[in-house]
Amino acid sequence: MTIKKVKYHRVYEDVIEQIENMIIAGKYKPGDVLPTERELAQSFGISRNTLREAFRILEREGLVETRPGGGRYVSKNLDKEDETKRIIENIEKATILELLEARKIFEVGIVELAAVRATEHDLLEIEMALEKWGVIDRDADESGGPNQSFHLSIAKATHNMVLVNLIELHMDLIRRIPMKTVEVPGRNHEIYEEHRAIFQAIKDRNPQQAKQALLTHLERVVETINENK
Repeated sequence: MTIKKVKYHRVYEDVIEQIENMIIAGKYKPGDVLPTERELAQSFGISRNTLREAFRILEREGLVETRPGGGRYVSKNLDKEDETKRIIENIEKATILELLEARKIFEVGIVELAAVRATEHDLLEIEMALEKWGVIDRDADESGGPNQSFHLSIAKATHNMVLVNLIELHMDLIRRIPMKTVEVPGRNHEIYEEHRAIFQAIKDRNPQQAKQALLTHLERVVETINENK
């Protein structure tokens, strides 16, 4: 029997996943009223504060809406999946270099914010993701592989779900586009070192250094792609 590492997660993330799955399965349809906070908290075996945190995120995602004095409802405009699919299809038409150009804009802010907001636990999560680089089989059962896990752990350290979703969307796009940079001799180790520089800057609480380390990493990715076209 193979033992897999236990992944850290927040309780409200499980709640979000279960509610989303119930909506997808059709148990709750657009316009349906959801059970009361008391009922759901008891069913999930969690506190109301944890449940409210889950609902705050579901509301931001447009899956649930709260009506004053009328409870919470499944949004009647439940087209998030179709909208996301449309965005992905449009961006997939762009080249990998254009994606990297966009990444220089939004991910700079993410690493800077992580350097300010990361907790000790967040730093541990980032370091654990870093150390997976070059160890995990890229085809193994590890969502997105070590590269994606590293950048996603940094996004989570911002404690901003919009930025986390942005990184998840970006990583999904990258997975859809053939990218052979890690197959270049010696590049695998270089990426590890570039990632370590980003992590060290975040750990040192140095937003400017984190920004520069990220930009250096992305420039090397661009150079590698151009050299191996």
